[in-house]
Amino acid sequence: MTEDIAIYIHFLYCKSRCPYCDFFRALQPKVFDEEALVARYLDEIRRFAELCGKRKVKSVFFGGGTPSLLSARAVERVLAEIAGHFALKSGAEISLEANPNTFEKEKFLDFKKAGVNRLSLGVQALESAGLKFLGRTHSLDEALNAMELGAAAFDKFSIDLIYARPGQTWEVWQKEIDLALSFGLKHISLYELSIEEGTVFYKKNIEPLNEEDAAKLYEQTVFYLRSKGVERYEVSNFAFDEANRSVHNLTYWQGGDYIGIGEGAHGRLKTHGKIYATVDGEIKEEISALERAEELLFMGLRVRDGIDTKRFFEVSGVPLFDFLNMKALLRLAELNLVYYDNCHIRATDKGFLVLDEIIRELLE
Repeated sequence: MTEDIAIYIHFLYCKSRCPYCDFFRALQPKVFDEEALVARYLDEIRRFAELCGKRKVKSVFFGGGTPSLLSARAVERVLAEIAGHFALKSGAEISLEANPNTFEKEKFLDFKKAGVNRLSLGVQALESAGLKFLGRTHSLDEALNAMELGAAAFDKFSIDLIYARPGQTWEVWQKEIDLALSFGLKHISLYELSIEEGTVFYKKNIEPLNEEDAAKLYEQTVFYLRSKGVERYEVSNFAFDEANRSVHNLTYWQGGDYIGIGEGAHGRLKTHGKIYATVDGEIKEEISALERAEELLFMGLRVRDGIDTKRFFEVSGVPLFDFLNMKALLRLAELNLVYYDNCHIRATDKGFLVLDEIIRELLE
């Protein structure tokens, strides 16, 4: 049976470059040809439809960049093209990333009318000093106003926050979390600040919170949110219940098929019994079973539910326990860093704090 797929639409441009960001993006030109960009999107959608057939689409995600710089009409046209060439499922998750700037927040209701039913707002900090440090172009008041509008307009509404900023304390971070939850959020994404090569922060030798303090802050956050009824379902993502988890991102983490539309957009597609990497609207190369198995391990252990052994084999063609270093797995289980049985393997709360090390050992 052919699986449902997810579609990612990449919008390349941002109004400004954040000093911590290493994503594939560019500054929006003064003269922006939206019509040409949409034409490219529509062409790539048609090409993938020819390759995939009329498969069911369970989610569409407009990411970037800052896709809320698109017009609502452009979003509507893209969704109509997808519905015309694929079988867009009733109730499919249609997400759009947005920034809290005044210009963009005025379009939230227009995006909803265009078909968007889930908004992800890039707030990044909920205190003025944090926003200034992160180089955000919106103020705290703009963030709060945008959150109020987003929460009112969308049943599914999430924000992003960045923690482990230099000198950040639990007391300051807790206030940000409480402020976020006061808007009735049912989903929140919390990302640890990392300094990536090529970013402004890297060039300025900015150092985030030290590793030990960052881990402690993360652990406190997980337990605090749990006390509020918000459960971690992935390393950086928290939701009140399963209904509010990100359908689109779970596709990545659980090894589902997805296609990327737009410049620099990547995908993974299984067709005719083979797994392919796609980029820029084209099939780039075939991925070996072992390569896909490694990807599934990296992604699957990020999720609280972990990896289903049957699913792992269906996607990669490789038996999970033949693939793993079993000696390492036994040792990690004895240390209460992972739990496994014949059907699953997952990281424990303790294991989530050293997930990279766990994966490294399992692959040795």
